[in-house]
Amino acid sequence: MDINGTTKSLIADLDEANKFKSKITKETIKTTKTASDLGFLYEKARNAIEFRDDHLVRQAAIERILKRRFFLNQESAKIAKLLIKELSWARYFANNSIESSKIETISKIIDKYRDVLNQSENNINEKLVGLCSCEIEENLIFNPLPQILTNYVSSSVLPRLEFGESDKQIKSIQVYIATERAYAKNDEILIMYKLLKVLLPKWDDSKKLFSTIIKIEEYLNHPLKDVLKRKVTQMIPPFNLIREMIKNRDDIETLLDDPKSLEKSALQILERKYSETKDKVLRASKRSIIYIFLTKMVLAILIEIPFEVLFSKINYLVLTINILFPPSLMFLFNSGIKLPSVKNSNIMIEKLKEYFYKDENEIVPEYIEANPKAAGKDKIFFYFFLTTSSFVIIGILWLLYLLGFSIVSQFIFLFFLSVVSFFAFRVREISKDYQLSDEYGESFLESLVDYIFLPIIKMGQFLSNQISKLNILSFVFDFIIEAPLKTFLEILEDWLHFVRVKKEEILS
Repeated sequence: MDINGTTKSLIADLDEANKFKSKITKETIKTTKTASDLGFLYEKARNAIEFRDDHLVRQAAIERILKRRFFLNQESAKIAKLLIKELSWARYFANNSIESSKIETISKIIDKYRDVLNQSENNINEKLVGLCSCEIEENLIFNPLPQILTNYVSSSVLPRLEFGESDKQIKSIQVYIATERAYAKNDEILIMYKLLKVLLPKWDDSKKLFSTIIKIEEYLNHPLKDVLKRKVTQMIPPFNLIREMIKNRDDIETLLDDPKSLEKSALQILERKYSETKDKVLRASKRSIIYIFLTKMVLAILIEIPFEVLFSKINYLVLTINILFPPSLMFLFNSGIKLPSVKNSNIMIEKLKEYFYKDENEIVPEYIEANPKAAGKDKIFFYFFLTTSSFVIIGILWLLYLLGFSIVSQFIFLFFLSVVSFFAFRVREISKDYQLSDEYGESFLESLVDYIFLPIIKMGQFLSNQISKLNILSFVFDFIIEAPLKTFLEILEDWLHFVRVKKEEILS
């Protein structure tokens, strides 16, 4: 069985990637264990207050550091050195693994973006700092494999979808963006950076940069972006399996020459990933619970308790329910995760072979309609959904009133019920990384529960998007805790270095 052209390109790219080896010079940037322990503990606490995929945490930390250092108006060379030290303290890479020559490289990147920051308007400044952080991360720790796999998924999906776009370049870009969102799970700023590298690899003209960023924003806001993301998401599970096969084997080409060995290897990986699913969901749930609990405590201290003291006496039952209910609900939602069946594994193997071996010329694309013909029925269903959703919300508020909740406590409870439901929904999606949509055989009861919770989840989605724009805990950490803590760690490192030198003088 011959592999297709897209898979041949993947193998060629993997061969090139295997030749890449980072060379570490003798001179590297070192940090002390004491400062690293404190920095690592802080970073763990800081990351707990934001719901972010693990692979995006380091880039977000770089962006956060840049904003603080830019605010202090420090020199680029100093920012570069301290940024690498802060990342090392937080253990985003191993201590003593970044060569000192990187300081000059990172300093030049910072200078490049600082020049255009002075010429840009406020609405683009945030994006420029984000793009700068993406470029810095790429230069500090370069791993070509994720991009190779994303390109492969995009190339495999492209001939399988049609959505009425006659311009081949725009179609290709839209499928690539949907792949970045659904498969790589990258955020908008990282996708913007990747598109910028393709559309404007080397920029020295700020006008060209700004116009290109505006153009990329148009691509990111395509009318069919949500439809395309949903469609590509349904196709992703076999590609997650392909990623694991490539990560676990260097001889993928040899494996592809023997379909039986390929099937055996794929089944072994699937069995292992199924068993890991619950642990992965549990870790994500724990992070969500910590975030929800901390946010709830802040709102209770700032709003709920003062309101109760001013207008009535504190109702400890209500306060306890409001504090304990959200994390308990998160645990309940994600305690009964169903693992995929043998049927799912068999379908995954068939899809795997299709992506590896099927000739691209034989592919019949699936057409995605922007305006389905059932629009009239959808309108009726929408109004019915709106009516039942109103009854659900009113019913919850009425029950809370009977339990003695004040108006403020009711809205805080509803706020956290919706946010927790949305987070739980996102966490549950992790369990579907290796589960095809054909597998979902929901019972009537499961569908009914989903329908009842749907308006609450939608509300949670809206609120979580708004929270991410104005996160009180993030402000507290970034401006009240982080700045003095990192200054203390800088002084601590210098002092420990001084002590070490003095000890060496005694022994010399």
